Amino acid sequence: MQNTKIQGQNNTAKEKFMSAPQVEMKELNNLFFELCYRACNLKCKHCYIEKNPYKQEKDFIPLDKIKNALLQTRGENLNSIYLTGGEPLMHPDFNSILRMCLKFSNVTVMSNGLMINDKKARFLRKIDDENNFETIYRISLDHYDELKNDEIRGRGSFRKALGAILNLAKYEFNPIISVCNYFCETREELFKGFYELFKKHGFEIEDINLKIMPYFEKGAKEEYIEDFDFDKTKLDCFNSRVLSINGVYSCPALSNDFRARAGSDMSNYSRKTFLDTEKCTKCIKHFSKNQVNDFC
Repeated sequence: MQNTKIQGQNNTAKEKFMSAPQVEMKELNNLFFELCYRACNLKCKHCYIEKNPYKQEKDFIPLDKIKNALLQTRGENLNSIYLTGGEPLMHPDFNSILRMCLKFSNVTVMSNGLMINDKKARFLRKIDDENNFETIYRISLDHYDELKNDEIRGRGSFRKALGAILNLAKYEFNPIISVCNYFCETREELFKGFYELFKKHGFEIEDINLKIMPYFEKGAKEEYIEDFDFDKTKLDCFNSRVLSINGVYSCPALSNDFRARAGSDMSNYSRKTFLDTEKCTKCIKHFSKNQVNDFC
């Protein structure tokens, strides 16, 4: 009886997978390097990465793995490289990785900003000036209210992220504020709040400076819908791949998830992916409502 039940569950899962929407990548435009997965100096409530509460894990991707990936994708039409984590600036070879990537494409660094003080921002400007491509910094700041932000990201994170954004602006970067919409507010509310916050500090943001991502609750079960009406070109998996220490994945939010694994390295990876996870459903619903593509 038990075997029959398990077989039925397996058949249901298989049917769901086979009926899931498919996305086939036509060309690789965005390459994400996950410099570390669990290594981070914050423990945010909404983070999709499960941290070990007892120790700091150092799971940095080897420098040679990134170098090989860049050489393997030379024939691709790369528009941008993204350096993500965990916290990418914690990687011991971060400066070398940034310099290396800037020889191939524009680079976006997705950071919580805790390590970007005045001295670091000045040094990052020096690296940027040495290359023809541009560095863009996306700093995570989830609310314009200090108490609300620190409720999510931890005490003191608001002031350090704010300082990082202002330091970057001081050295002529145009930082992007990356917001996880934890409190489900409207874009208009968030933009107004952030605009007023930064105007007080002499940095007037525009629409391009604010990227809002939907909040995905841990353990939440999204109702699976077979017939979606959405524009596949807005999805990361349509023109992006992620390289982590464990291989190639189709989506930054599903990095190191076996369901999104596309291969072992950038020399031979799958260009087709099935949107069969709860996060895929959340993502599709987001874009089905004609919202702005704020995932990358």
